[in-house]
Amino acid sequence: MDRLELGIPELRERIKQMAEEARNKLQAIASTDVIGELIDLEVGKSGISIMTVTADMVLEKTQVARAHYIFAQANSLALAVVDAPAAVTGVANIKYKVPVRVGEKLVAKAEVVRKRGNKYFIWVKTRNDVEEVFRAKFIMVSLEHEGR
Repeated sequence: MDRLELGIPELRERIKQMAEEARNKLQAIASTDVIGELIDLEVGKSGISIMTVTADMVLEKTQVARAHYIFAQANSLALAVVDAPAAVTGVANIKYKVPVRVGEKLVAKAEVVRKRGNKYFIWVKTRNDVEEVFRAKFIMVSLEHEGR
C-alpha cells in the first residue's frame, strides 16, 4: 500500500514529528541542552535519543570518539526523563564497552527503574548498529524539594 494514500508521512518526517513532541515534554532540562536528537520521551519512565558521531567529536590520532560526547548524550537523556522541574546528576556508574568511530549512529535508551524520594534511578544503554557501546546507571536528584 502506498503511504501517501494512507496519509502516513515518510520515516524522516515521522521522526521529526516525534522529536518535536518529545522536546515539548521536557522539564528538568532545556531542549537546547540535550545532546543528540531526542526522538521519544515519556517523562518519568523512558526516552530515546540519536546522535551521529562527526569528525569534530573524535580524537585526532586514533579517530575514536571522545568519551565526553557519549557520556553527555546519556547524561542529558537521563536528565530529560526526570519528572521534576529541576534535577542534577548525583551518581554516575558508567562503562565504555566498544570504541566508537566517525559516522556511527548512536541510539541511547533511558529507563527509570526506580524512584525513591527525590532520587531517580535511571539506566541508559547506548548502541551502534551492531552492539552495545556504552551503558550507565545514574542517580538523578530532583531539586524541587530543597526549598531554595
